[in-house]
Amino acid sequence: MKIEIEVTEEEIKNAIERKVRVAIANQENAWGFDEYIRGEVKKAMPQVVDKLISECLSDHSGIKNKIIEKIERAMTAKIQAALKMKEV
Repeated sequence: MKIEIEVTEEEIKNAIERKVRVAIANQENAWGFDEYIRGEVKKAMPQVVDKLISECLSDHSGIKNKIIEKIERAMTAKIQAALKMKEV
């Protein structure tokens, strides 16, 4: 009996990549990288939050337009209410 199996280069590459991912995951679990990752995220958070706040505040025209729209809606509602009261 003769059995032949063809294995492509891509299949070998995928198998090796899976083994590497498993080895990295095992090392990560053994060395406690979770704590390191949490620490790095904690250190980076103030900068990330400051950047987001700065981006939001730098968009003055967008914020200004939203405020203007809300004021216009409120004034229009008050004018309409006053006109309805005058009609009655």
